[in-house]
Amino acid sequence: MIKTLRYTFMAMLMLVCSTAFAGVITLNATDFAGSETATVTQDGITLTIDKGTSTSGAGNLYNGQQFRIYKGNILTVSSTVGNITQIVFTCTANNTTKWGPGCFAAQDGYSYEGKVGTWAGNAAEVKFTAESNQVRATTIEVTVGGEVGPTKKSAGLKFSESTVDYELGTTFTAPTFTKATTAAVKFVSDNEEVATVNAEGVIAATGKEGKAIITASAEENADFNAGKTTCTVYAYRMNVYKKATAVEAGKQYLIVAQRDKKTYYAAPVKYNAEKPYGYMNSFSVDGIVDELKIKSSYKNAFTFEGVEGGYAIKDANGHYLYMDGSHASFQLGDEAKAWTVEPAENGTFTITNNGQFIQYGNGTFTTFGAWKEAQDKAVKPMLFVFDEAAGINGVQTTVKQQSNVRYNIAGQRVGADYKGIVIVNGKKYLQK
Repeated sequence: MIKTLRYTFMAMLMLVCSTAFAGVITLNATDFAGSETATVTQDGITLTIDKGTSTSGAGNLYNGQQFRIYKGNILTVSSTVGNITQIVFTCTANNTTKWGPGCFAAQDGYSYEGKVGTWAGNAAEVKFTAESNQVRATTIEVTVGGEVGPTKKSAGLKFSESTVDYELGTTFTAPTFTKATTAAVKFVSDNEEVATVNAEGVIAATGKEGKAIITASAEENADFNAGKTTCTVYAYRMNVYKKATAVEAGKQYLIVAQRDKKTYYAAPVKYNAEKPYGYMNSFSVDGIVDELKIKSSYKNAFTFEGVEGGYAIKDANGHYLYMDGSHASFQLGDEAKAWTVEPAENGTFTITNNGQFIQYGNGTFTTFGAWKEAQDKAVKPMLFVFDEAAGINGVQTTVKQQSNVRYNIAGQRVGADYKGIVIVNGKKYLQK
């Protein structure tokens, strides 16, 4: 078993003096090969996983390559060699996407960026709840060296919702904010054009499309640890796409297939500069439909640009599709290359480049590719054009903040019978 232990000179001195251990213990998932278990212990650090609210049961801390915590599971990290001051998760995906560190976003003292999630504080044990999805981490790095003794209380910063999906033109209801700390809480929006937040933590949508991350943070004081939490607001509109019978240069289209009583639409190939190619994955809705409504935050439309010999197909990320003549996966490039687009009476299109035409569902696969010959069970695509007239840009947005919710001056939610200064919708009152 390979274990990574890094000691500082001060850590060694503290050990000699029989005081608290100080250092970094890195638990590598690959060190626990063959151990499908909900508890792992190494060098005084114990990881324990509980079912929590997960409908999948308790995950296993090791599944072959990484530690795994299902959505709803509770992970406890505890130490017998000194208080924990930092925990770093190195995950297999970014942010709040599948298996990313953002799933712990509501945990007090926790933050994340890219594939790395970091908790900071001073405690003998720390509990994490996977709220938005699974968490899969290749390593969990634990720093110990905090003062052993009474642990400060959690700041308890929490929004009632860690994410808010808001459709423009509907009523926006702000999530509530609560805290335990007596320290002042600072609220910041990283995009005030989309959502603002006042000094009491009340979030308001502006009516503009986009994404805003609201951050609440508090400093450490004599009784409470420092704390940080976020709420992400996604403001979107519903884009309407309707079945097309012909192609017009400059228009945006969904590449669609209908099979097995479902309607599938393609997502752009995820770009990788080292491997700029791939099949297009698909999303689906039940039924054979002539119209699709897609959130504007999902960039699944392709622009068909008029070029000599036909149409260039550009994805929402600005990459052009083309075929290399030998592989069925789409190639991505910066040069506009012509595809021929031929409509058929059944509503499908033969869309061809370099002798290969787009098909969906080769065999049992649910992806789009392009081949020179018809594939097993594959169908040709349809095109659904973006209906600009159906958009709701400019629609007056109704914004409704949480009403009749009372907080004391410490920011804690109180009942209607509370006596003293209360804050309601951002205004202070003396309630006798």
